[in-house]
Amino acid sequence: MRSIAASRFGIVLALLFAAAACATPPALPPGDIALVARLPLHLDIASIGFDAQYESPARSPNIEHLHRQSPAGIVRNWSRARLMAVGAAGTATLALLEGSVVSEELPKKGGLTGLFGDQPDTRLTARLKVRLTVERPGPGGAHGSWTADAEVNASRTILQSASLNDRDAAYAALMQDLATRFDEKMSAEIRRSMAPVLR
Repeated sequence: MRSIAASRFGIVLALLFAAAACATPPALPPGDIALVARLPLHLDIASIGFDAQYESPARSPNIEHLHRQSPAGIVRNWSRARLMAVGAAGTATLALLEGSVVSEELPKKGGLTGLFGDQPDTRLTARLKVRLTVERPGPGGAHGSWTADAEVNASRTILQSASLNDRDAAYAALMQDLATRFDEKMSAEIRRSMAPVLR
């Protein structure tokens, strides 16, 4: 009887854990960027390409190459999440013109403030510049071309007492802020300048 009761208890526990797992939405892995849940932008073209014109110098003061998430990654993920080709002809090219993150050491204050205060010692500045170009053939051999540009910046300051985890969290917050600003700016520009190719 005890073995049957124990078996039933184990099954109940397993069911409870399964229900709890279903009820809890999966968390984003550390450093992942959450894009706002919006409907894709449907473009009357056949394909969408990515042109990474910006190449990180991979040396100080740039730090985007040291992290899993970068402005370039934000643009790639945004393109997959927000742009959809729904036409039979024409192309869109999303060009990354700049995608930098620069770390700047801040000057320290002297006197008692500098001695006892917890001062900001680092500023992170992210810059993202992107151009979307759509080219599509029209009736009678006509050719149409449309562009949408977006340039956004974001920054964070870090206190001198910040741990390595704190600094990683500041970088992640910076990337999230940059992604949100870029999504808003580029979405608005596409709606403003590309109405003829939006479905």
